Amino acid sequence: MKLKLPFKLTVKYLTRNKNSFEGKAIFHNEKYAIRIHAQKNEKVIKVPFPVLGVTDNEILVRLSAASGVYVQDHVKFKGAAKKLEIDSDLIFQEILNNEIKFDTMEIFVK
Repeated sequence: MKLKLPFKLTVKYLTRNKNSFEGKAIFHNEKYAIRIHAQKNEKVIKVPFPVLGVTDNEILVRLSAASGVYVQDHVKFKGAAKKLEIDSDLIFQEILNNEIKFDTMEIFVK
């Protein structure tokens, strides 16, 4: 199954693991591992499934909570990985600094 952006995942949980957050998300009844790092060299996202029409584009990633609180960042799409991986200081710090349980992740073309 090849997907087109935008798409929405349900975040089951995110837990801190040294220098990253790891968790699980559900998308079309499939569970996927998530890893969110502080930015290394550049802000990027890699996904564990093929996506149509997006190559090295900058896309918007938004995590939100039922309370309406959200964090978002523009990151470069870098193709496939075994997990959904996000490298973004902004997203990492917002998760780190908040007690809020983010429960939704949305990914849009900018």
